Amino acid sequence: MAESNPEQIREELLSLAGRLFEEGKIEAFLGYGKGSLPFQTTPLIARKKEDLQRISVEDYFSPNLAVYLKEVRGRLGILVKGCDSRSLVSLLREGQIKREEIYVVGISCPGQIDLRKLIRAVGSPLEEVEEIRRGAGEFRARVKGQEKRLASPQVLLDKCLQCLHPKPLISDHLLPGDYAAPVAVESSGASGALSDDPRGEKTTAERWAFWAEHFERCIRCYACRNVCPACFCPRCIVEENLPQWVSPLPTRGDNFVFHLMRLMHVTGTCTSCGECERVCPMEIPLMKLNRKMAEDLKELFDFAAGVDLEKPLPLRTYRQEDPNDFIR
Repeated sequence: MAESNPEQIREELLSLAGRLFEEGKIEAFLGYGKGSLPFQTTPLIARKKEDLQRISVEDYFSPNLAVYLKEVRGRLGILVKGCDSRSLVSLLREGQIKREEIYVVGISCPGQIDLRKLIRAVGSPLEEVEEIRRGAGEFRARVKGQEKRLASPQVLLDKCLQCLHPKPLISDHLLPGDYAAPVAVESSGASGALSDDPRGEKTTAERWAFWAEHFERCIRCYACRNVCPACFCPRCIVEENLPQWVSPLPTRGDNFVFHLMRLMHVTGTCTSCGECERVCPMEIPLMKLNRKMAEDLKELFDFAAGVDLEKPLPLRTYRQEDPNDFIR
């Protein structure tokens, strides 16, 4: 991790979480454990102090653990990166969790590796990547004994190239580390709309064709929905059959309905954590939709989800001065 010793951080985390268990302040702790695949970790739910020994704080911890707050109830401890903390703020604003029941531990993040990007950059399957080392603004990957130098934008998740909140917005304890953005936003070459984003000067027909092609590939596995902290309905409308609003078959038309309906449903709650796109097995660029909605919210309501615990939610607040042109 950036300018920090992972073992020291782990020792401090184990000591803190162990004390919380001993004092009865938490009933479970949400963190990361070593994954079964290289360069990956897996979410870990520690139910007792002894389970904490499985915690890992290596560089690779992409999953947003806030999603588990929808199902794991009671007094909890949770490890959050800066971007993940926005999901906590959003869930608090929506009344889905109680602040007094959550002990938030912040961890510094050097930027998370996009394994799909890495595979494309090195031109080899992940099984042939022997080592990944971080440097100043670059990565060094050893593949079949040969070292390849890669610029950060070639390796990091797109959201990490646009990181505006490297330090958790809410926390009860911050672990030692460098709470700085992995890449300076102004020099990352990234923006709200990526260079291949079809929203620029494209015609309506071209935009339709772009999304029709992507949504036709959707297999409706619902990974995007299941991994999303902002999707917290007790029963999703796609599972209703009386009446049946959306067919369970992955047809292009029903896929359009599902994705656009979900987009509208999480508007104002989605923090652009990028989990939906990261886990999509078909690599559908869902973050293009999320970024567009976030940009519209900022432009129309000066609102960014998961940043302010006090600011009124835009789609739930009516003011006399609100523009009504759309209904005239």
